[in-house]
Amino acid sequence: MKSRRSIIVFWALFLVPTLIITGIAFKLLSHEQERINKVAIDVLSQRAETISQTIHTTVEDVLNNLKQSLFEIEQDKLKENLLIWEEINPLVRNIFIYRDQNLEYPLKGMESTLEERQFIMRYDPLFSGRVKFDFNIVPAKASAQELQKLKGIGISDFYTDSMQYNTISEKQTISSRQKLLSISRIGKKTAVSSQHTRHFTESKPKVIDKSGWIPWFSENHLHLLGWVQKLEKGSIYGIELELMTLLSRLIIDFPTISEQKIAMVLMDANGNFMHQSGTMSIAPGNKPVKRILVSTLLPHWQIGIFVDDKGFGTTKGFFYISMILLAIFIVAIISGGVLLTRLTLANMKDARQKTSFVSSVSHELKTPLTSIRMYAELLLSKRVKDEDKIQTYLFTIVNESSRLTRLINNILDFGKLEQGQKKYQIESVEIDKVLKQIIKTHGIRIKNQNLEIETLIEKGNYKVTTDKDAFEQVILNLLDNALKYAGRGKFIKFVLKNRGASISLKICDDGPGISKEHQSKIFEKFYRIDNSLTSQQPGSGLGLSIAKQIIQNLNGNLSFEPASPNGSCFVITFFEK
Repeated sequence: MKSRRSIIVFWALFLVPTLIITGIAFKLLSHEQERINKVAIDVLSQRAETISQTIHTTVEDVLNNLKQSLFEIEQDKLKENLLIWEEINPLVRNIFIYRDQNLEYPLKGMESTLEERQFIMRYDPLFSGRVKFDFNIVPAKASAQELQKLKGIGISDFYTDSMQYNTISEKQTISSRQKLLSISRIGKKTAVSSQHTRHFTESKPKVIDKSGWIPWFSENHLHLLGWVQKLEKGSIYGIELELMTLLSRLIIDFPTISEQKIAMVLMDANGNFMHQSGTMSIAPGNKPVKRILVSTLLPHWQIGIFVDDKGFGTTKGFFYISMILLAIFIVAIISGGVLLTRLTLANMKDARQKTSFVSSVSHELKTPLTSIRMYAELLLSKRVKDEDKIQTYLFTIVNESSRLTRLINNILDFGKLEQGQKKYQIESVEIDKVLKQIIKTHGIRIKNQNLEIETLIEKGNYKVTTDKDAFEQVILNLLDNALKYAGRGKFIKFVLKNRGASISLKICDDGPGISKEHQSKIFEKFYRIDNSLTSQQPGSGLGLSIAKQIIQNLNGNLSFEPASPNGSCFVITFFEK
């Protein structure tokens, strides 16, 4: 009862921390997945910010180049030069010339093309004079209130000469920027003839260097208008940027994303997708997990990072692998607990068996000693005169002494066998002669239990290389076992045969036998069959265990066979080398 209670306490102390550790580990793994997702999104955000910085720098350089090119256009043939530039430069969508609140080009009315009429309608507030061209230029010493007023206009969120960013030194980025910058500068083709332009190296009149870029929203679409006023009372002229051409060059800077669970999308002010990197299918209405503003030069344009609702496949894989490892860890802990429990139960059983063994051995040692002392004291007192009684007493003393010797030898052998320290004197032994001598010596003891001795020794050579004393001890243990448990049997039979490859010795009786459920356990140390017959017989449960181990150490085997029709047979087998 105490042992069962101890095991319950052990498992309670064992399982409670295990369950707590499992819960904590599961929670940490769940948070770890969230953390990895967040780290992955942060990495993508950093990439998006790098792209936005690159785009901003590229657009800023392109706009500055275009503005500088506008300044360099010769004023004498302004319209012709602008038209030539519009024709050859893919970044120029439309040109215009504005003077004294009058739009000189393109012409209003049906003389202009459809594209030109749409251009005039788009910028009507500027061309009609309701909005000045320099409304978004920040004065050199503008106050915070003035800056806020400029923002309040609602048309633009940025100012000329805005924030500067570091460029990216990647080869692909440099290549895309170089192409844009090369086409944003005015080239030699603009000067189609000496009649239209003059060389740029000629002296230039004094300019007021007034210019700017206006982000303009028309029908919810962004347009960029660049303008220049070179002379104080001169014309305001400029270009409308072709955003699609600019965009086609900018998307080269977008990275290639192979993951199927994520996408990086360039979106305009209306949330329309301008370019997508990644094969993820984005459902309508799906909102990005992160938005990065592209540039102050492209108001409200953003880079959106989209992630599948199921998360990153790699993190799911990590989560599943972690759960498998956690399960293995838990199984290992529980298996260790089961193993410890089994070892504890085995040790407790072994302790109980050893306690029972000590008790049994104490009883067995006491019984022959008591008999020896009693009969020795009777003989010493010389009160017994009958010669037959004297012989009987002496015979009893000899038998009990032999029994005591065998018991002590078994105890000593058990200790040596357990420690692996038993030594053997190996020699050539004729086991048929040894068997005959044992039968002769113990014949009287066998007959006193009303048992007949049957001996069957076939002709043959029975020389075996073994330890004679150890072999005799095994036979005596088997003989004692037969005498104890033969019950009301009639005989003990010894059968010795030479089978060529092996020599076998059978010691059989016609007692009650051993049931099948106990046959596999009778050679275990301290094991005794718990029935009325064995409970009436003294014993330690070591005889058969010691006999089997000795025979195995001598390169033989000891086994059990049920006798027919009833009884038991123990078979010693020696194999010839």
